[in-house]
Amino acid sequence: MDHKNLNPNIVNPDYYTLQQDYNSLKQLFDTIANKNQFNENKIEHINERLTESLENMSDAFVAIDNNWKYTFVNQKAAIMFGKQPEDLIGKNAWIIFPDSLGQPYHKVYYKAMKTKKQIIFEDYYDPWDRWFEIRVIPGKEGLVIFFQDITERKLAEKKLKDLNTKLKTRNRELYESIIQIQKINAELIYAKEKAEESDRLKSAFLANMSHEIRTPMNGILGFTELLKEPKLTGEEQQEYIKVIEKSGSRMLNIINDIVSISKIESGQMNLSYKESSIKDQIVAIYNFFKLEAKQKNIELKISNTLKDEESFIRTDEEKVYSILSHLLKNAIKFTDSGSIEIGCFKNDNAITFYIKDSGIGINSDKIDLIFERFTQEDDSLNRNYEGAGLGLYIAKSYVQLLGGKIWGKNNVNNGAIFYFEIPFIKPNEIDKEIQIPIIPTETQKLKILVAEDDSISLKFISKILKIFGENLLIARNGFEAVNLCKKNPDIDIVLMDIQMPVMNGYEAIKKIREFNEEVIIITQSAFVFTDEAEKAIEVGGNGYISKPINKNQLIDHINKQIVAAKSKSKTKISL
Repeated sequence: MDHKNLNPNIVNPDYYTLQQDYNSLKQLFDTIANKNQFNENKIEHINERLTESLENMSDAFVAIDNNWKYTFVNQKAAIMFGKQPEDLIGKNAWIIFPDSLGQPYHKVYYKAMKTKKQIIFEDYYDPWDRWFEIRVIPGKEGLVIFFQDITERKLAEKKLKDLNTKLKTRNRELYESIIQIQKINAELIYAKEKAEESDRLKSAFLANMSHEIRTPMNGILGFTELLKEPKLTGEEQQEYIKVIEKSGSRMLNIINDIVSISKIESGQMNLSYKESSIKDQIVAIYNFFKLEAKQKNIELKISNTLKDEESFIRTDEEKVYSILSHLLKNAIKFTDSGSIEIGCFKNDNAITFYIKDSGIGINSDKIDLIFERFTQEDDSLNRNYEGAGLGLYIAKSYVQLLGGKIWGKNNVNNGAIFYFEIPFIKPNEIDKEIQIPIIPTETQKLKILVAEDDSISLKFISKILKIFGENLLIARNGFEAVNLCKKNPDIDIVLMDIQMPVMNGYEAIKKIREFNEEVIIITQSAFVFTDEAEKAIEVGGNGYISKPINKNQLIDHINKQIVAAKSKSKTKISL
């Protein structure tokens, strides 16, 4: 192109276009630059706001890169760690806090970094005594971790949990209290019913007892009055005397039963174990009741399957005899005719006795009741059978004292069967009594001192003792008895009442034993609620006999003591 020929006033079209393009491009660059600056400012503003937000948030917040170096720590986190943010940023977390290695949260952070999955968990930080909810959010460049302090919530939860536990405990206690109250109410209702039933039974029992005591008393007083008639024949006199004897025995049985119950319930009924022959017991009870059974046209039978070596056991012989006696009395009373069988057999470590009768039997719903105190199968006033209804209760109590059990049931055919079981205890040699031959001494003349303050008892005893001779000394109290023994060292026997004025029998025995160890002293008393027999032996007595005194028993007892003294035996005998 020839520049010389160019007209400066003429614009080149190509230049104009280029200039226009340049201006447009410059304008575009300026616009882009302005927008970039705006975006940078905006990003910076956003970053500032984000940083401000992270700094001002209530939770602790940190950011850690893939090399476990802190890239951001807000002020809350720095305070929590006890450091400044600049002391942490760019530093490796595990180098700054080496004690964190191996902690549960250390394992959680590694897991989140590896799996790139968010993990939320709760943990207790012992150095700060705080609970935190920790939210671990993994990213391409590391982890973002939020620490939310939940200590107050945890304390509230614990308080609520404790409260719930206490509430459950209170509810359980309340429930148990309600159950206990219901139980007590039920027991009160039962006790009330039992008390009402007991009152009813006691009323029936007292009415029955009044009848049982008044009836023989009427016989005694009535026929005693008739004996005063001057025109009675000898046969009539003997008939009246038999009625008086029978009435007296019946009344004595009632009194003995009442006394036995009183001793049982007051805990004063003691046991005296010694060797006893079961065969002899059954034979003795058979011989005692066979006449009474025969009078009612009842056949009394014995069934004994015990071997000879099984027949001897260690037990309380008197209690066993009493149990058999009460059961046999009961069987005879409720059997008008037929048979009664007395038997026993060995059953493992026990001896089982039974009384089987062909009488009226027992109502099934009354079997357990008849063993209770104040209870009879028929406790009405118009019942057909006499008796106070105490025998089976006494029998049951004695069986229980011996460690056994008693029960009854109806016989398959008719009548009833009563069983009782006591432990089979082999006798020891030390338990075996010395067998003393009893030689009658009625004709032997003895010097006897009777210490008795009751004139009627004294007169009765004196009449009995006449068979031993007329050499009888009388003392009205213990003091007189001691003086008479001092003045008469040749006295053979002292019959000592326990309850006397001035000096009682126990004190008198002690005084006599100070100067006379050979004289035989037999104590006798009407008091039966204490262990008088044992106490009498302890203070120096040789034997004991209870009132009312039976003539034959007293004579037999004196004979035994005389024979024992002659044999120089130390055996103590009591009736």
